[in-house]
Amino acid sequence: MRGCSNCGQVSPGGFRFCGACGSPLADVPRQPEGEERKVVTVLFCDLVGFTSRSDRADPEDVGAMLRPFHARLRAEIERVGAAPAMPSSAPSSC
Repeated sequence: MRGCSNCGQVSPGGFRFCGACGSPLADVPRQPEGEERKVVTVLFCDLVGFTSRSDRADPEDVGAMLRPFHARLRAEIERVGAAPAMPSSAPSSC
C-alpha cells in the first residue's frame, strides 16, 4: 500500500491512480509528450417509445421529432458552460 502525494489517501497495490482524488500515484509514468488527459461527461437520453415510433415513420419525420429534443439538450449543456459534441453517427440536423 502506498500513499497519494496529493491528498495522502492510502491506495492498495496495483492502483495507478489515487482512489480518492484521481491523482497519478508516484510510480505511474507521466503521459507522453503531446498527449493530454481530459475529464468528460457523457449524457445519455432514452426517449420512451422512440424505437416503435421511428420504425413506422419516414426519416424526415424522425428528424423533425428529434430536433426539439436536440435543441433542448444543447441549450441545457451550454447553460452549464459545457461544449456539446455529438457522436459521428448523430443526424446532421443536431
